[in-house]
Amino acid sequence: MSKARRSTTVNCSFKNNLLTPIIQSPDYRNVESYSGNLFFYMKRIVLLFLTCLPAIMLQAQSAGTLKGTVMDGSSREVITGAIVLDGADKSLGTLSDINGAFELKLPAGKHVLICSYLGMLPDTFRVYIDSGNTSIYNVLLHSNSKNLGIVVVSAGKFEQKLEDITVSMEVLKPALIEQRNTTSIDKALEQVPGLNILDSEPQIRGGSGFSFGVGSRVATLIDGFPILSGDAGKTEWSFIPVENIEQVEVIKGASSVLYGSAALSGTINIRTAYATDKPITKARIYSGIYSSPSDPTAKWWGGTAGFSGADAFHSERVKQIDYVIGIDGTYDHNYIGPNQKTGNKYITIDSSITEQSVAQRSARFNFNFKWRPKKITGLALGINGNFMQSHNNFSLVWGNDSNGIYKSYPHSMTIQDITMGYLDPYITFFSKNGMKHSLRGRLFYTRNDLSNNQSNLSHVYDGEYQVSKELNAIEGLNFTGGIFMNQTYVSSNLYSASGSKSNHLENWSAYTQLDKKIWKVLNLSLGFRGEYFRINGTEDVIKPVFRSGLDLKLAKATFLRYSYGQGYRYPTIAEKFIFTNAGGITIYPNPQIQPETSWNTEVGLKQGFKFGNFYGYLDAAAFWQEYSNTIEYSYAVWKPDSVGFKFINTGDTRVRGLDFSLMGEGKIARDLTLSILAGYTYCLPQSITPDKVYATDNPPAGIPPNQLSYAKTSTDTTNNILKYRFQHIAKVDLQLTWKYLSVGGSVRYYSYMQNIDQAFYNLDQPNQPGSGIKEYRLKNDHGITVFDARIGCKVAKHYKAAVVVNNLMNLEYSLRPLKMESPRTMALQISAEF
Repeated sequence: MSKARRSTTVNCSFKNNLLTPIIQSPDYRNVESYSGNLFFYMKRIVLLFLTCLPAIMLQAQSAGTLKGTVMDGSSREVITGAIVLDGADKSLGTLSDINGAFELKLPAGKHVLICSYLGMLPDTFRVYIDSGNTSIYNVLLHSNSKNLGIVVVSAGKFEQKLEDITVSMEVLKPALIEQRNTTSIDKALEQVPGLNILDSEPQIRGGSGFSFGVGSRVATLIDGFPILSGDAGKTEWSFIPVENIEQVEVIKGASSVLYGSAALSGTINIRTAYATDKPITKARIYSGIYSSPSDPTAKWWGGTAGFSGADAFHSERVKQIDYVIGIDGTYDHNYIGPNQKTGNKYITIDSSITEQSVAQRSARFNFNFKWRPKKITGLALGINGNFMQSHNNFSLVWGNDSNGIYKSYPHSMTIQDITMGYLDPYITFFSKNGMKHSLRGRLFYTRNDLSNNQSNLSHVYDGEYQVSKELNAIEGLNFTGGIFMNQTYVSSNLYSASGSKSNHLENWSAYTQLDKKIWKVLNLSLGFRGEYFRINGTEDVIKPVFRSGLDLKLAKATFLRYSYGQGYRYPTIAEKFIFTNAGGITIYPNPQIQPETSWNTEVGLKQGFKFGNFYGYLDAAAFWQEYSNTIEYSYAVWKPDSVGFKFINTGDTRVRGLDFSLMGEGKIARDLTLSILAGYTYCLPQSITPDKVYATDNPPAGIPPNQLSYAKTSTDTTNNILKYRFQHIAKVDLQLTWKYLSVGGSVRYYSYMQNIDQAFYNLDQPNQPGSGIKEYRLKNDHGITVFDARIGCKVAKHYKAAVVVNNLMNLEYSLRPLKMESPRTMALQISAEF
């Protein structure tokens, strides 16, 4: 923001200055002497008057006050951080506070003022300021449809236009989430260009493989705070409140400077909704069924397998209080089940696993609460919360490659009851000079009660103080800085390899980022973060990371960007200390495992376009990311009498590629609108050191140890492609709306997964986990194309009905080896909005 005007005081007292010689003269009582010098002193009086005249005129020209509120012209929602400037003197300006209110001192007289906000069309208005009085003017701003009105915060932790950011980002709007009858947010994220979810693990541009849910390289956030489990660094997708989402922002590329350790290859930030001046109530109920598998012998359930659920959401602003409440309940019979079936009875080696026990049941409650004290302008206090109780299962490997593809191998399925929740207390203060202070915390509790006696409990405490400001001395310079603290406490027998079932990981960090706009066409960004880690009171680790970027406006709607960023990931407690057995497969600890590091660079071009009333953009990027000390799940004879997996640093890797995305919405004909989200990603994920021996196993006496390397542990070393990656992914989602009717659909293509662990082929024997995996892969060594479809209708003013079919062709397919994806589902959804 601009500087406040400086005031100048001129001393015009008649007890000093130019008249001092008269008063101090020893002859001032001598009338004759005084008269003789009258002309001299008259000249001094005239000079004094002329000197004081500007100050006298300035004091005569009194100032007045302009007050008002800035609001969205459509929703009447208040806008925080809008700029209000005097058009003739831009040193006179202010920002709207958290209540949308602004106050500005102005000289008396006529003024032309300008109000602007990112993603909105600026408004110019005229006011007359009366001396000593207060004038009122409320500003209504309207969305700038030329840039789709998309404003994001994840790229710099302050609001920016999507076309101005220096990194690659995709935005997922609530409309697509609702249209797809999304019950878990990971199903909607599958449609985001450059991102795919591999058996609950997010991959961005091939930056990570698969590690059975441990050690994500993508930071998943809710409102800017991590939501990864404290012990394993895993996202529980069903915990994220799909009914309470403002938008989802996906950063593609290393973003550790702003978001810390897990953001090695990207970030998914789910921003929850906020209350507006207009109360909003939404509700949804749905019910559906699973189709029988293409191979009738693979159907393990009797009768019909179905799912159903309901959720509701309400937001409202009552005077100085904003609140949002959401609830959700689901039931899902599940399509992965027990291993063996005889008639109508299920016989399992683990008698606790039945058709009823594998069903998923969950209930969730969330809220956002904010209080804006009326007497303290710019201050807000609040608390957000989210709580869930769920019952579900996790299947490690399938029974076999034919009639057992939707069944679990004996002892490889885990039934789990999860209790989790967080509370986010916060205080924000928006000062009149544009300085924003934020103090936030998160208390995150997770309890997993598992059927295999491997339960765990974790408490995570996060805290962050952040300050941001547009530095007025240097026009267009934004500063964001903060300090972050994480304390993780985990209790479980799973992690007793550390010497105790209780483990403590702490992380302290400080970060700063500067964003500068030059000549209204060039945005520059620089960021730095310092990380400190300590586990169980030992192993102190300090790591600095850096990022930079630029965005250049080449033409009216053409933007060229470049970015460079470093990434860093400290191993999770599970990667270091887990020791367990599942389905005959042992998982070993590795206390000596080292952190992963990376650097990422990219160049991108964003082109906006307009065809009539249809607006959108096309984005293209070339990226290159390299990793050191890459952590992978490695199989070997780690003990003479046992084989299994261990998390190991496997050497250096590299991922290069191209990424394209298209987003657009608007009218294409009378009463006909189109929305589209599409993308294609090509990546070349390779081992840089394929022959490097990163570990040696420990076979029984008399057997030579094996030296482990990428080349010796892979099923296919052609071009040194990394394991569990897709080199080609293409996605399109379309929706056409005509009056009250909407028709939409999506298609996703995944190329053949070239390389997986050789260990699964070695285990590919009768009555062994992985049975049939080699044959199955040879039979399906082509790409996978999945179609979804939906049709909806507005049946009354406030009500909509929709039929949603996923996996329309009932394709039998596997993304993660040894785990089948869902057969076709058909659901009826009824929703209401008031």
